[in-house]
This record gives sequence, structure tokens and C-alpha cells, in this order.
Amino acid sequence: MDSIIAAKLVSISSAFILSGYMLSPSQNTLPLLYPQPASVSTVLFRGVFNRGAALVIPVTGLSVAASAYLAYTAPTGSTERTLWAVSGAVTFAMLPMTQVVMMPGIHRLMDLSSGEASAQQKAAASGEVLKLLKAWAAQNWVRVAMSGAGGLLGLYAMHLKEL
Repeated sequence: MDSIIAAKLVSISSAFILSGYMLSPSQNTLPLLYPQPASVSTVLFRGVFNRGAALVIPVTGLSVAASAYLAYTAPTGSTERTLWAVSGAVTFAMLPMTQVVMMPGIHRLMDLSSGEASAQQKAAASGEVLKLLKAWAAQNWVRVAMSGAGGLLGLYAMHLKEL
């Protein structure tokens, strides 16, 4: 198999895999945690987040590396090169977005998950836990869109090359 074809397969499919994988917690998992007590919802959130990070980080790296290779091998100044570069950049941007935008809420949920029951009850009674869970789910939808856009840009770049 040609290295260009392999890189296209890796770049596009991994971006779409990320998008679908990250859609599940926002769509299916976190809404089930909203009515749960903080002692349950925060602990389950910790598991969801840690398992997700174990897949999202390396697959993002794989997708970005493949996109970078494809941008590098595309003709200088071409639309194809720009599309592969933007595809990789948009997919990569999920990681700093997570660090800058999402981590304060994630850290608070993690602290609550391992904290005392009284702190969990107080955070739940004030609505803080529900607010943090809903904010994470909404912010995660942005990451879903980012990786989906990376995959779509890769598909367009591949299609553009064939025209």
C-alpha cells in the first residue's frame, strides 16, 4: 500500500473515530448522570473522562501526524496542502481547547469525586455538580465538531486531488 493512501486512511478515519467516540459521552452517558447523587455522578464522570483520555490523546496524535505528512507531501502552495494542514490543525486544536476551556471544570469534578460526602452534597445542593456536568457535555460537543470537521476537510482534500 502506498504511504499516501495509508496516511489518508489513517488521517480521515481516525478523525471520524474521534468524533464518534467523543459524541457518546455527551449524547448518551452524561445525561444519565444528571439526576444521580454527586457521590455517584462525579465518580462515574471520573471514569468516563479517564477512559476517554486514554483513547483520545493517542488517536488525535495519529490523525494529526498523518495530516501533517499529507500536507508535507502535497504540492507547495496547493489547496490540497492547505486542506490537509487545516484538517490536522482543527483536529489537534481539541487538545489545547480541552486544557484551556474544559480543565477547570474537569478538575473541580475530579476533586468532588474524591472529596468528602459533605462537600459533594453541598455542591449538588447548590446545583454546581449539574452545572459542571452540563458544561462539560456542551464543551465536548465542540470537540466532536472539531474532529468531525478535520475528517470532512480530509475527505474534501482527498476528493479535490482526484478531480
